[in-house]
Amino acid sequence: MHANRNITRINRQSTGGYLVRITRKGKLRSKYFADVDGGKRKALQEARLYRDELESKMRGYSSKQLAKKERADNTSGYPGVRKATEADPRWPSNPCYNYWIAQWSPSKGVRRTRRFSVEKYGEEEAFRLAVQARKRGVASME
Repeated sequence: MHANRNITRINRQSTGGYLVRITRKGKLRSKYFADVDGGKRKALQEARLYRDELESKMRGYSSKQLAKKERADNTSGYPGVRKATEADPRWPSNPCYNYWIAQWSPSKGVRRTRRFSVEKYGEEEAFRLAVQARKRGVASME
């Protein structure tokens, strides 16, 4: 991680300083450390200490909590489930197929995807299967 993450240098004419800003679960905490008392190095050192203290107190969402959180751009009504139309380039007519797709991340850096064909299962059943697959996938997350 970057040594000065969540810390911004503010340069003003009279004095400068460092601003610490951390947001966790929608709550913002910020504090300014001026160069006046001890200079730039001391202000940066105090800002880092404050930042580290805040990070240890203010826990973010776990992977599982994030997976269950509905985002503003979600159109299916269920997190991690989306509808997609894909063309099949193997055929000259380029037929299109509709799928309900479930995605989740069982561990860091790994993504799992299950697709359910609307043509095969029907609209409602494909959606139900995608939601079910997503629930099982999220339950298996670390």
